[in-house]
Amino acid sequence: MKNQKTIFNNIQLPNEDVKQIIEENFYQKSMQKVDNSDVNINHLENIFTNETYYTAMKIVPLLERKVLYLSYIENARLNDICRRLKLQKNEVISLRNKAITHFKNNLSTLNKAQIIMKGGKN
Repeated sequence: MKNQKTIFNNIQLPNEDVKQIIEENFYQKSMQKVDNSDVNINHLENIFTNETYYTAMKIVPLLERKVLYLSYIENARLNDICRRLKLQKNEVISLRNKAITHFKNNLSTLNKAQIIMKGGKN
């Protein structure tokens, strides 16, 4: 064990090699963060424990869910959302409004369906 430490202490890498190792490591970690972020954005419905809310959000179109996620979960500013999704401000505002409307309508429809199903079972 002592010999390994001595060997590693005596190894000197050129600055360019060290730079490259650091850059590659940073790049890999950045890509992992992006991958994890995309998973979260694509699965906004997973924040709901209520099955009806989960289903209502699940059927909201993906781009609308992404806008909601960035707006309300990540608390991203409008300019940041525009940059990340490569959209104009008016498009993001419109998508956010549509997402809220779709979620409300989906929730209403699912609640009505549950009431009808419960009424049919009695």
